[in-house]
Amino acid sequence: MNFKETNVFTEHTLRELIEIPSVSGNEGTIGNYIFESLQSFGVDSIIRQHVGPGRFNVVATLKGSKPGPRILLTGHMDTVPAGEGWDTDPFEAVVKDDRMYGRGALDMKGGIAAILNTVRIAAKHRDELPGELLIAFVPDEEAFSAGVNKFIESGVTADFGIAAEPEYKAVIGSVGKMLIRAQVKGVAAHGCEPELGINAVEESAKFLSALGTIPLLTHPVMKEQPYVTLKIEGGFKEYSIVVPENCEFLINKHTVPAETKEYVLGELEKLVERLNVKAQFEFSIQEPYYPAFDLGDSNPYLSKLGDIYKEVIGTPMEMRYGTGVSDNNRLVPLTGIPVICLGAYGGGLHSKNEWVSISALHRMSLIYQKFIFNN
Repeated sequence: MNFKETNVFTEHTLRELIEIPSVSGNEGTIGNYIFESLQSFGVDSIIRQHVGPGRFNVVATLKGSKPGPRILLTGHMDTVPAGEGWDTDPFEAVVKDDRMYGRGALDMKGGIAAILNTVRIAAKHRDELPGELLIAFVPDEEAFSAGVNKFIESGVTADFGIAAEPEYKAVIGSVGKMLIRAQVKGVAAHGCEPELGINAVEESAKFLSALGTIPLLTHPVMKEQPYVTLKIEGGFKEYSIVVPENCEFLINKHTVPAETKEYVLGELEKLVERLNVKAQFEFSIQEPYYPAFDLGDSNPYLSKLGDIYKEVIGTPMEMRYGTGVSDNNRLVPLTGIPVICLGAYGGGLHSKNEWVSISALHRMSLIYQKFIFNN
C-alpha cells in the first residue's frame, strides 16, 4: 500500500475537536461528533454504549479483507477544566508555527484525530487491511474511569492495543493507585474525663505518624511508592467537650505490581496490631482503583510497532514505565489485552497554553496506519 500523510484531514479534525468543550462530565457533544465521523467512514458496526446521563462510549469495529489480528485503538474524550492564565482562548484552536494550542490539544484530542484519520484510511483500503480494528472512545478518564469500566464490562477481546495518550515513548507499564478509607471507632467520654473514653482522633494520629514504617515493595523498573495521607476528619461538628468516638481518614497509595489490594490492606492491619492501638480500625478500598501492570518488552506486536516507529521517526522507539495512572491501568489488568500508550508530544499538559506538535501528530498517525496494515 502507498501510504500518504493526510495532514489536512488530521489538522481539520483536531481543530473541530478542540472547539467542542468536553470537560469531564460533559462529553456528549464530542461523543456525537466522533460517532458521526466513524459512521461516515463506513465502519462495520458502531454503538453508543451508555455510561451515565448524557455520557456514553463510542465503540466501533472495522473488519479487513485479509486474516489477521484484532487491534484496539482507543482514547478518552474528556479533558480537565481549562483553568486560567491562557494566552489564547482555550476552546479556540490556534496554530503558531508547529504548535496547535487549545484545551485537550495534547491530552488527548490530538490522539483522537490521529485515530480517526487512521480508521478513515483503513475503511477506504479495507481490501488491504488484515484482521479487524476495534475502536473505542470513552469519557471520564480524567476522573473515575467510568467509561473504560463500562467498556470492560461489555466484554473486550483484542490481540494488541494502542491508547493514543501523549506519550512519545511507548508506555509498557505503570504504577497503580488505590484510595484507602479508614474508619476509626473509639469511645465517647466527657472532655474532663478522657481516661474513660478512647479518642478516635488521637488513635488515628498514632497510626498515621507510623505509616512510614510500613515496608514498601520494590520493582526492577518502578521505584518504591509511599503512603500519603490526603484527608482526616473527626470530632464535633458543633462545639462540644466530648472525646471523639469517630474519625475517618483517606490514604493514597501508588503501587508497584506486587502491591495488590489484599497485600496493602494486610500491611495496614499489621500496623494496627504492632501499635496496639485502643480504637477499632476498618479499612476499605474506594474508587478510583487502578492496579499496577508491567507488559515487559517482548511482545511481538510491540516489536513490530518499534520497527515501524524507527522507520517513520528515524530513531529507535524508547519504552518507559508510567509514574501516574490512566485507563490502561484498568484495561490491561482486567482484560489481559497488551495495550500500550503511544502518541504525539507537546506541552502544557493539564495546565495553561496546552499544545501539541502538528508534525509529531502527523508522524504518529502514519505510524498507526503502517502498523495496522502490516500485521
